[in-house]
Amino acid sequence: MLFTPGLRQRFAMIKMAFMPKKIFQRCLQQIGFFLILLTCIFCYNAPAIAGILEIETKTSVTIEGNSLKVGVTATNKGTVPAYNVQVHLILLGEKQSAPVKGQLNKDQSDTVAFERVLSGSKKGRYPLIVLVDFHDANQYPFSAVSCTTFYFKEDINPDLVCLGDDTSIEKNGILRFKIKNLGLSSRTIRATLILPKELSTPRSQMDFQIDPRAEKMVTFDITNFSALSGASYPVFCCFEYDLGDTHYTAVAKVLVKIVKSENWFRRTKLFWLGAAILLGVILVTFQFKRKRS
Repeated sequence: MLFTPGLRQRFAMIKMAFMPKKIFQRCLQQIGFFLILLTCIFCYNAPAIAGILEIETKTSVTIEGNSLKVGVTATNKGTVPAYNVQVHLILLGEKQSAPVKGQLNKDQSDTVAFERVLSGSKKGRYPLIVLVDFHDANQYPFSAVSCTTFYFKEDINPDLVCLGDDTSIEKNGILRFKIKNLGLSSRTIRATLILPKELSTPRSQMDFQIDPRAEKMVTFDITNFSALSGASYPVFCCFEYDLGDTHYTAVAKVLVKIVKSENWFRRTKLFWLGAAILLGVILVTFQFKRKRS
């Protein structure tokens, strides 16, 4: 039944004071029908609640001579286990992969180490990218990226300010980054977009020139390749340039949220809610007036 005993008593009092028994019963039936209809409007297509998968990484970097040593700790911050977890390091255009961890339970961590020789590299600051592959219990693949920088021989800040705009997409979208050159000379910049495997772009790298004390907007088209609705992905863009014998790097970070397209009924549910209430009032009023007459 739709009404509790307390509600029945209150409706009974109203019934005795204002309307005959048959009219009151019909009104209750109509009100019950519209309550059911309103419940359907709000509950239709309600999202199911499932476990959350979230991998957090912490990266440490040490340099001894020309040898770069990197430690990456991956921690499961979600509510369910992650399976077949593998950490990859992308540095100076080359990729190294750690052994696969079969299962990483909630709040459990796994640390892996990498080593790389930096011979022939210019002094300065470089990007260091970590990519983590993992799966849920159904073996559906996920990934997460993080990006930091490290310096080799000499730490020098770039004359760039790089800012990005967070965005939400269903299937396709555009990432926008605003670049400001704080220096007194022009710069030739290489921009590299760092995406998780669930997102793709037709062009992940572009070169451009920015004038001294100037501002420029850089955009990348992105596509949702396999990301599920409700997921959020940190995305990074590295801006690099050389000046003399020194390499410079600036990194911008944005958040990409995957949204679900609503069907026509849910997009117009406020209209149907108002129509149902109005129709209910009209029918109840009509019934009452007809019986009184």
